[in-house]
Amino acid sequence: MGSGSSCPANEDTWSSSGNSDNEGLTTKDSRKAEDASLTTVTEAKSKPPKNETGYARAQRICRRKKRAYDACYTAQLSSKEEDCNELFEAYRNCFLNVIAKDMEKRGVKVNEKSMIGEHKGESADEN
Repeated sequence: MGSGSSCPANEDTWSSSGNSDNEGLTTKDSRKAEDASLTTVTEAKSKPPKNETGYARAQRICRRKKRAYDACYTAQLSSKEEDCNELFEAYRNCFLNVIAKDMEKRGVKVNEKSMIGEHKGESADEN
């Protein structure tokens, strides 16, 4: 290497070009900032809250089934040809299973005449 050439291994001295979010940061610092922001978003999506129970947990676990049902229902309103009963039942079963498991885990007794009690009875009959 000559005395007038630059060395790519020394990234700390290179400045960021045109990135308004990281203005004035070196390239290495800019990459660290971007990686940190991506890591934070990824961690938030992959890890559920520590003490999540009940309704919030059921919403999180069953959200895909709810979105599918909501899309079907919206299409049904406009075309009147969609049948969303199976999607609704899948969402309902998912939601009630999560709530029933949560209640069981916390030691809450389920009344047999409640919606969750009836659901547990139906699912026990099917097995």
